[in-house]
Amino acid sequence: MQTTLPHPTEALILAFAPLSPVPGRADLLAHQAADFFRLWQTWEDECGEKQDIPFWAHVWPAAQMMAEHIGKHPGMVAGKRVLDFGCGCGVAGIAAAKAGAAHVTANDIDPIALDFTARNARANGCCVAVEANDLLGTLPDPAWDVILVADLFYEKSVSEAMLDWLAKARANGSAVFIADANRPFSPRTGIRILLEKTYATDADLEGSSERTVRLLAYLP
Repeated sequence: MQTTLPHPTEALILAFAPLSPVPGRADLLAHQAADFFRLWQTWEDECGEKQDIPFWAHVWPAAQMMAEHIGKHPGMVAGKRVLDFGCGCGVAGIAAAKAGAAHVTANDIDPIALDFTARNARANGCCVAVEANDLLGTLPDPAWDVILVADLFYEKSVSEAMLDWLAKARANGSAVFIADANRPFSPRTGIRILLEKTYATDADLEGSSERTVRLLAYLP
């Protein structure tokens, strides 16, 4: 697995992932690829080697739901310390910052995702701290009042470790909100479903022209 990744050039970003309004949150901006696979291929051509999937170049339905819900219910994060766990392009954390969170930390193990989160936060006039550590190897910080998780339950071993880590966070008193697009290893018990909505999706990206997303809550 790669430990360092060549960063896309500014020319590539401007051409293939310009700033555009976040679906469902026209007041938020993020760098997004109109043609995800063309961006990916051009990036590989540019740096001359294979690259991991650029998850940071798309606002996935679960992140869209989280941002929409925070916009409608700012009280869930206002005045609180928030962690955007596995942040991708950072849209959920940015939505929290715009809703009045006292402090937002965006975490991802992909350094380019963190770079794009920082870029997107600046574009929205927000202050979002970035955290590059693999938090699953640490104890959850009890200072986090709210933890946001958008669409991370793809692999069994990682999902099991994540649920264990989130259980420890809840024991610290953190509220946990999970937007899940029906991924195979998402939590099925002990959760409250706050919202369920079907989104139109790019069939090439999602394998389907639509995907149903649920907003789940663990409350301390």
